Amino acid sequence: MKRVLFFLLVALTGTVAKAQRADTSIVLRLPADQPTVARLKARLVELAMENPQIKALDIKKQITKYDENRAKAGWLDMIVASGNLNEFTIKGSGTTSNNTLYPRYNFGINVPLGHLISIPNEVKTAKANGKVFEQQKEGEKLALKSAVLRAYEDYAANKQLYELQLPLLEDSYNHYKQVEQRFSKGDQNTAVEGLNDAYRIYNAEMVRKVNLEREVKQSKLVLEAIIGTSLEEVLLHL
Repeated sequence: MKRVLFFLLVALTGTVAKAQRADTSIVLRLPADQPTVARLKARLVELAMENPQIKALDIKKQITKYDENRAKAGWLDMIVASGNLNEFTIKGSGTTSNNTLYPRYNFGINVPLGHLISIPNEVKTAKANGKVFEQQKEGEKLALKSAVLRAYEDYAANKQLYELQLPLLEDSYNHYKQVEQRFSKGDQNTAVEGLNDAYRIYNAEMVRKVNLEREVKQSKLVLEAIIGTSLEEVLLHL
């Protein structure tokens, strides 16, 4: 029974030893000096400002400008131009006095009283909507700035916790291997219970490592979703 248990633990150790290695795709080398960190955060915020939500608000604001121009054009609808056909315009002849009495064209202004109120209000409404979208844009920019900086801090903290866990995992693994070697040599002071305890400690550290690795990956994905590119790409061109 002891021999079977021993071989099972050896097989599991080989599998788990591979899993304990650090995932280099998520443990990136972040800057440590404050000026570089500040530059990195500024770049992340700059990338976040290219978010489609911000661009959508710019388009909506432009639409309000079109609405404003259309409302202003309402005044032109009141100007009426009409032609006046008479014997002078048809024959193309006549004296100056006759042309004065019979003008070829008539111009006038037709002013519906309701337009005196509706058109200015439509212009004001379009301008107000533009200001609303501008304020909304500023709010979105502040929210995105906060979100991207928070996401960066989450990733940096999770990454640090993950890196701190790796030595603890290594220690528990080394302890387990030492107990395993003593057990395999038939050390009378090393019982199968001791080997099991060492393995449980090692396995618990492996579970913590897997959970922390997941947290790092998730926080990295959140950050990259906000900035619209990979963190590796940002660090490469920093």
